[in-house]
Amino acid sequence: MPINRCLLIAVSIFVVLLLPASASAATASKVVISFKLPAFNGTVQSSKAACKKNRTVKLYRVKGGPDKLLGTDKTNKKGKWLIPAKLKSGDYYAKTPKRGACAADKSGILPVA
Repeated sequence: MPINRCLLIAVSIFVVLLLPASASAATASKVVISFKLPAFNGTVQSSKAACKKNRTVKLYRVKGGPDKLLGTDKTNKKGKWLIPAKLKSGDYYAKTPKRGACAADKSGILPVA
């Protein structure tokens, strides 16, 4: 086997062994939504504190076509968030995007009559 081919195989094996097993696995996050006058509120829950605090949460109202973004907030150190919004009947949900090793999540639909 030529030296260049052996070197390429050895380097490939070395790189694979150096990659952490969890490099692509994100820590689960869960967005919870509720409503209490005068705002929508909830939490971002996770087994890691770093995935709860300072997370961006976006509030949406379901509508025909693209859903309407109503507001955003950052979670506190306990994962709590609050977004004031004018209340109209409809279906609402909150989302948090992936951040580093923290997975993205979308809450369930909260219907408001």
